[in-house]
Amino acid sequence: MTKTIETNGTSQVDPALLQRPNLALWVNNEKQIYMKEEAFPTCPPDSCVVHVKATGICGSEIHFWKTGGIGDVRVTHPIILGHESAGQIIEVGANVTSFSVGDRVSIEPGVACWECGMCVRGRYNLCPDVKFSGTPPTDGTMRRFVAHPARFLHRLGDDVSYEVGALIEPLSVGYNAVRRAAPYLGQPVVVAGAGPIGLAVALSARAAGANPIVITDLEAHRLEQAKEMGFKNTVLIDMAWDRNEVATKLRAAAGCLPQIVFECTGSEASINAACYAVEDGGTLLQVGCGKPEISLPFMSLGFREVNVVTSFRYQQTWPVVLRLAQSGVFGDVTQLITHKLPLEKAVEALEISADRTSRSIKVQIVDE
Repeated sequence: MTKTIETNGTSQVDPALLQRPNLALWVNNEKQIYMKEEAFPTCPPDSCVVHVKATGICGSEIHFWKTGGIGDVRVTHPIILGHESAGQIIEVGANVTSFSVGDRVSIEPGVACWECGMCVRGRYNLCPDVKFSGTPPTDGTMRRFVAHPARFLHRLGDDVSYEVGALIEPLSVGYNAVRRAAPYLGQPVVVAGAGPIGLAVALSARAAGANPIVITDLEAHRLEQAKEMGFKNTVLIDMAWDRNEVATKLRAAAGCLPQIVFECTGSEASINAACYAVEDGGTLLQVGCGKPEISLPFMSLGFREVNVVTSFRYQQTWPVVLRLAQSGVFGDVTQLITHKLPLEKAVEALEISADRTSRSIKVQIVDE
């Protein structure tokens, strides 16, 4: 493959880079994942071509692979996975004035239409025509080179690594959930699930002043990771407990009645336990993705005036989350990363992420 790129005279693209194959990780509707080379992307006038340097694996990728979809979103044809990415710009579209070749960026994966009512009101995460990387039918960023609209690229500070740049996406999920619940200084909360999203929620809740913060999980190693990140109040869930037992233990661990429960697993059992753990008049904030339909104790929620709030992706989060990560407000976010593999081993990376015995939290695919 040969590609010639005009540079701005100050930043040069290594010609050897342009000779490398544009490897991509694919999933098809037969629940198969595989590597296949893509053509070098064309660069539309309002876009940039990015050499993707780091991409995190999300639970949604596991869902698309193992179950063929999430809710009504189904894998009906082969698509490229990936939406947690950062990299370096190697080509700039003719209309782009905000970036130059060589700039380091984090990629915001949801490309909205900017014309519908939701976009006009600023809630572009709910745009009905959004093209979200790696979500059917849109190809994702788990490849070496990708073209992406400049409007959805965000410059990284010189001291922000590509690995941190790729974490801005899951951190944005956590930030948006916390913003939806709006915890205040000293408000007691529970975070159900100590995976990447649960820990991202906990980081944002702590930054907002919530205290105490109780984190739960089925896996002891995830709770150990939470403790290493400064969250000492944890509960290892026993699947033999019913929802009332779980609720009792969560309240005991908090030492008070939790006023917000962030449910980050999507498990029906966890959601039901959260319903009973939260204080009367409190808030259940649902973040985790699970089955398309679940049973809820709706009358109990109604009699207790529990607010049930959902959070979907994010909007207008990248600048503030980048600032928080760069300034150290979240602490060392790289503690979320347990495994890093080269692009050529992307299939293995996905297998590690899906294997509960691997003790992984966030697996990233990197490319030099």
